[in-house]
Amino acid sequence: MSGRHEAADERGHGATQQAEHGSGDERRPEARPRDGGAARGGVRLADVHKVFGAGDAEVRALDGVDLELAPGSFTVVLGPSGSGKTTLLNVVGGIEQTTSGTVVVAGEEISGRSPVDLAGFRREHVGFVFQFFNLVPTLTARENVEIIVELTGIGDPGRVPELMAQVGLADRSEHFPAQLSGGQQQRVAIARALATDPDVLLADEPTGALDLTTGRQILALLLDLNRAGRTVVVVTHNVSVAQIADTVVTVVDGRVQSVERNDEPASAEAVSW
Repeated sequence: MSGRHEAADERGHGATQQAEHGSGDERRPEARPRDGGAARGGVRLADVHKVFGAGDAEVRALDGVDLELAPGSFTVVLGPSGSGKTTLLNVVGGIEQTTSGTVVVAGEEISGRSPVDLAGFRREHVGFVFQFFNLVPTLTARENVEIIVELTGIGDPGRVPELMAQVGLADRSEHFPAQLSGGQQQRVAIARALATDPDVLLADEPTGALDLTTGRQILALLLDLNRAGRTVVVVTHNVSVAQIADTVVTVVDGRVQSVERNDEPASAEAVSW
């Protein structure tokens, strides 16, 4: 192995500024200053469209999205099922190609790139955390993290023990996924996402399969990673999670309905469901 990688609950309206969709202006929330390292990442989308199918089967998953997220920001994207929020995450992460529009992530324009180029971008700049962990069952926790370094050729395998300790699993490194709780498996998934030291961490319903106590622990870990300067974007249908973010984006029918700025984000302990 060698080489580098991969609501709106009550928050006080005086601390929140909201931009309504339809003005044609880009959303430009600024990240609340956080302790830790220099801000990394950042996201800008301009008039982004993503269309699946054609004719009567056409689905406009994203319909003219304008959005800007500052480097080092912690953003929660809310929306009902089918609203386009996961497609938005996939476009930012370079998993989905846009139909049209401009996408800039971590200072790199990725719209119009080939699948091969997008794969290279993901390896260098983006880490993904999924709802159902997606761990390899025949590999230990440590090996599930190391395999990303091996496959991408990015990152330092010598950092894996440090990453396991960072997510609180130093004493579980040699356990297989079946020997770990759901929360522990999600921690392994987060360590795996960090193996390539990405600028942007994207999490799709990271607490969706977890109980409240474990979910709070995962959110607290994501906040810690953000405080080190990394841009974090969390997609969820759980409006309670929004209160920990400095930026809250609501997506409806493929469009950004609103962007809210939260000057006093809550701790993970304040979240409930």
